[in-house]
Amino acid sequence: MLAKTGIVRLDELLKGGIPLKSNVLVYAPPFIGREIILKRFALSGLEEGEDIIFVLTDKSFKDMSEEMKKLDEKFSEYESQGRIRYIDVYSTGVELQETGEWVTFVDSPINRERIASSIIQLIKEEGKRYRLVFDSLSTLIVYSDAKAVFRFLQVLSGMCKRSNVTSMFSMTRGMHEEIEVQTIKHLMDGVIEMREEGARFQLRVQGCGEVISRHWIDYLLEGEEIRLTGAFRMGRVA
Repeated sequence: MLAKTGIVRLDELLKGGIPLKSNVLVYAPPFIGREIILKRFALSGLEEGEDIIFVLTDKSFKDMSEEMKKLDEKFSEYESQGRIRYIDVYSTGVELQETGEWVTFVDSPINRERIASSIIQLIKEEGKRYRLVFDSLSTLIVYSDAKAVFRFLQVLSGMCKRSNVTSMFSMTRGMHEEIEVQTIKHLMDGVIEMREEGARFQLRVQGCGEVISRHWIDYLLEGEEIRLTGAFRMGRVA
């Protein structure tokens, strides 16, 4: 069983999608499409009947909600059905006076125990399948250190696997020492890595089960869409 990413040619590259119950890292610099992958992954899950948990450290749940509604007019309906839950680690820290029926507020990125317990509280409901979108691990590392985040993630990723959750975590390329990056990658079942190479955007897949190509693949950003243009077998523009 595979979880589609919602990006057609990326799913083709992944031979149908990400294996269910995987923990996948999206590792990319800012502004080259990382958030598009996260959002499309969430929308694909909703279409497949899965519930979504957003863990947000860099924006408020209201900001994410508005962004998602622009991508899919059905998102408001999904929210009203209680199919989207937010763990907002951002708003309290910047003194936003937010409220919401389906949101849990965490006061600080340092409060990893509260983040973990909030996630576990949601995923323990039996019979449901979830997708977790965690944006981002970089903020947690900045506020503490990579070893502490590694221990947190070790517990969380194991819980997600046992609880029928397919997870996507983001991390900002260029913010961390290589040893920190490798430490986090070690806990993942796969990595979607993105880079800007001159005037070209490229991505490659590590892990994630069986894929067509492990080469760097060119892609284009078109509004809120990512379109892979590279030939999978050659790793270059077709």
